[in-house]
Amino acid sequence: MKTYTKLGALFTSLSQNASASNLSLGQQLINDQHRYLIEKYFDNERTATTTTIGGKNYTLTAPPAANATSATLTAAWTLPTVTQLVTFSDGEQQNTLFTNGSTAISWGVGLTNAVTTAISTIGVQAYRIPANISKIKDVTVNIGQLKYTPMEIHTRQEWDQVNFLPYTSDIPQYFFIYGGFLNLWPIPSSTGNILTYNYKIRVADFSFADYTTGTITSMVIGSTAITASGSTWSAQFPLTTTPDLIGFNNLYLQVSPPQGDGTWYKISNFLTDTTLVLEQPVVQAPSITSASYTIGQLPLLQEDFHDMLVYGALKTYFSSIVKDTDKFQQYNSLYIERLQLLEDYAGTKTAMSVDLGAEPMYNNPNLFIYPSNGSQ
Repeated sequence: MKTYTKLGALFTSLSQNASASNLSLGQQLINDQHRYLIEKYFDNERTATTTTIGGKNYTLTAPPAANATSATLTAAWTLPTVTQLVTFSDGEQQNTLFTNGSTAISWGVGLTNAVTTAISTIGVQAYRIPANISKIKDVTVNIGQLKYTPMEIHTRQEWDQVNFLPYTSDIPQYFFIYGGFLNLWPIPSSTGNILTYNYKIRVADFSFADYTTGTITSMVIGSTAITASGSTWSAQFPLTTTPDLIGFNNLYLQVSPPQGDGTWYKISNFLTDTTLVLEQPVVQAPSITSASYTIGQLPLLQEDFHDMLVYGALKTYFSSIVKDTDKFQQYNSLYIERLQLLEDYAGTKTAMSVDLGAEPMYNNPNLFIYPSNGSQ
């Protein structure tokens, strides 16, 4: 298995240029290759959930005057920051910003009339998509024990045609992705229904160099706890309180033989400068008192294909940066050879062969049987 550091060193060695600028260039090319291969050949899927926010009546601390563009709630907004349609006491409606943890609300256009302290919300239609999402595959909404799968609308024109009135209902029919938000129609009428989206995650750029400072002092078979001496993990990997980021960046630990077993173990969390937790328990662990180790960032590719990241980078390097036809053909041949093996590997899953380029067959998650004539 090759870490980010080893991939860079291999690139500079094979390109016969060990300068810092050439290493930086090689790292960029390797990152490009990694993103392309992961997004094209692997599902790389995750699931995220949030809850719907329905309509509700609220009270303001003071009645807004005519031309007002803000007001204050009597209690702080405890839900995520959102924009939703508010109806004031005179019937006027404004798209209004509610900020998590704040009592302040605001809207863009001044009110036509002075109003009372009573307001009501329609509910939240647009839910912000997390930044690490590359492509949403499907959306479901759980209402009680039933799971609904709304259909996707692909264009703004279609969305505007459907969404001509602020219609509310708990049962979703359509979703539309626009401007970094996932929009539902009808607007959810209740708070607390589980909104789930399955998605392809963005591929993290390699950014962590190998870290070897200190020694491992405790590594026990069947345990996920690792202890070190002389290390500064919290400072080197400032992700202690965000394990999801550690997983996103694919950080691994290897304790060097003969003290360690030489296996790369994925890191779940850094607890302190000298303690961390692995995702899986240790399989083998010779007696350790002071063992050398490496913490490295590994590609998401299966280990048999790590070298093709460098071959792909060299293919670009020798075709456009330092033009050399013979070396281009050499590394292009090696790349194509690995690519064919990767296509064979990525096209086969545990239970059956899968064409990753095909559209998935949609199923009914509630397992209802539809009549053969198409009626429901």
